[in-house]
Amino acid sequence: MNTTFTRHKRRLSTLALSSVLLSLTLSANTFAQGLPAEVVHANKQNVPTYIEAVGSLKANESLVLRPEITGRVETITFTEGQEVKKDATLVQFDAAMYRAQVNEAKARVALSETEYQRVNKLFKNGSISETVRDSAKAQMQINEAQLEQAQVSLNKMTLRAPFTGIVGLRQFSPGDYITAGADMLEIVDIDSMKLDFRIPEVYLPQVAKGQSLIISLTAFPGEKFEGKVTAISPQISEQGRNILIRALLKNTGKKLRPGLFAKVQLLVNEQSLIVIPEEALIPQGQGFLVYTYKDDKVTPVPVQLGQRLKGSIAVTGLNHGDVIITAGQLKLQPGSPITPIFVDGTAPAPAAKKQSADQE
Repeated sequence: MNTTFTRHKRRLSTLALSSVLLSLTLSANTFAQGLPAEVVHANKQNVPTYIEAVGSLKANESLVLRPEITGRVETITFTEGQEVKKDATLVQFDAAMYRAQVNEAKARVALSETEYQRVNKLFKNGSISETVRDSAKAQMQINEAQLEQAQVSLNKMTLRAPFTGIVGLRQFSPGDYITAGADMLEIVDIDSMKLDFRIPEVYLPQVAKGQSLIISLTAFPGEKFEGKVTAISPQISEQGRNILIRALLKNTGKKLRPGLFAKVQLLVNEQSLIVIPEEALIPQGQGFLVYTYKDDKVTPVPVQLGQRLKGSIAVTGLNHGDVIITAGQLKLQPGSPITPIFVDGTAPAPAAKKQSADQE
């Protein structure tokens, strides 16, 4: 029995010794390979530079129609909120009196033309003086001018669309008596939209006609609309020290409406720069550095920060293709080895390599 106990004790001792040796071997291998750290490659990207502002949308053309002559509404020939073509009749006023004036003027013109022809024949025969002939001619011209004036007044009794656009809501009905100059109807052209916004005067040298911009609207979350700068105000506001910019946007499907509030991103420059994840930055004094994986060891490299992007940042001081450590930096020291784990898909992780080798 003692012999059996002794053999069992020896087996346990041998097993414990093997475990210790295996643990020491694994620790040595881990130390030799270095601590695991997530890495990515530094890549060049086209980094846009934007000026951000806010503005309001306006119709490409907008007008409140007002009658030039007082009159009573006889006929309404449009539907509220619908598109009308240029020169389409919108409102017809009672024009009976003006039609009568036109007919009267036409009769006077016909009479004066006949009179002038008779007088002109007598003048050629020497029966009357030149003064009488000129007087008849002047009277004919006066009557023609009066006819033209009566025709203009008659035409003003018809309210027409000055351009193709959408008519607004009317606040009048057939039979209403409208005075000259009263607001009657709004018409807007929204096939394209104007966008007015202001930027600080310090950005004036960076702004130019034809630059692209992107706007976002709370009315259409997640959507972006593109436009171009069409005009820059020649004056700078003395109160706000800013400059007014106007852009033009296509209104596909007529989704946009005048008055909408817009957040503006004006593209003023675009450069090819090195971009890395923000988590790779390590503060050091007044600046920043990153750990790179070079020659199988950790190497610190100071960098200068540029424009921030979503989750990343443009920097100078690195080269395209440099391997940047993005996680585990706090456990690392300059010159120490690491086990790189590529998390950007540019190289397989060591675990994946080992798994593939085990399967083979």
